[in-house]
Amino acid sequence: MSNPVAMSTKYGAPPAQTMAPPGGQAMSTEPPADAGLGWLATIDGLYVAQRMEIFEALTGCDTKNRYNITPIPQGALPPTGPIPTEWLKHFRTQADAMPLLKAKEESECIERICCPLFRKFDMGFKDGAGQQFFSIHRPFRFSIGCPCCMINPQELTLFDATGQPAAKSVEEFRFLWCCTRQFTAETFDFGQADPTLQYHLRAPECGSSQGSNLCAPSCLNESYDMDVYDASESAVVGLTANVWPGCNCMGLTDRSNLVVRFPPGSTPKQRAALIASLFLVEFAHFEAKRQDNNGGGGGGGA
Repeated sequence: MSNPVAMSTKYGAPPAQTMAPPGGQAMSTEPPADAGLGWLATIDGLYVAQRMEIFEALTGCDTKNRYNITPIPQGALPPTGPIPTEWLKHFRTQADAMPLLKAKEESECIERICCPLFRKFDMGFKDGAGQQFFSIHRPFRFSIGCPCCMINPQELTLFDATGQPAAKSVEEFRFLWCCTRQFTAETFDFGQADPTLQYHLRAPECGSSQGSNLCAPSCLNESYDMDVYDASESAVVGLTANVWPGCNCMGLTDRSNLVVRFPPGSTPKQRAALIASLFLVEFAHFEAKRQDNNGGGGGGGA
């Protein structure tokens, strides 16, 4: 399988030109022997840019979400701390011009109109040649939360290139947590019916280990930071964020620009579990924030 990342500028400035995956954006021509996840071990993270939908931006009606994904090269960034502005600009350019993978939500219009926050969808992640490397599935679950319990928590499953479940994320209940949401990152072993807990992804409205999340992401606070905790919740082992794209058309909307930085030494499946958690946070948490910004309206589009 081709290595999708051929650049590494350790802790320095990004390369002058964007880099495309070898072979005209096709990561391989045959079904991958590593079930489409092995390449995750060759990078330090992913930058996920939600594409701006003009119809949705003008009308507020929910359309099918689309995303462009570009890699964070191995050794390019320090493992902790904010990502330098020049690197974020590079990732945005790469995601727009030559994304490594593209993904499009497949969901029902009626669910996007009536219950956008709980809608069922499937999403395949494909390279430039149309080969699918993994996919995610979110079932319809009408969640009801209260201070003492959560009924029907949100969940999402990631499937490898062979269609086998590889990872899962489930929203967790925490007693009296009114301004923080937490999601599991779990992996499946071959033939395993129940997943194994690997990480917890915490999305706090007030602040994280990196600082305050008030007014983030925006020009006032550029990064909405989320901590990745180990299975025992005793240590922060990774970072994710929703970053402000800057003074441009994307910066005038509330589209997501997500960053996940994998814990050092994590396996491809553990990294896939964090991707599952990131997308569950996107659809369960940031989608709710967008609905609030739009006055809670639904509406459907193509």
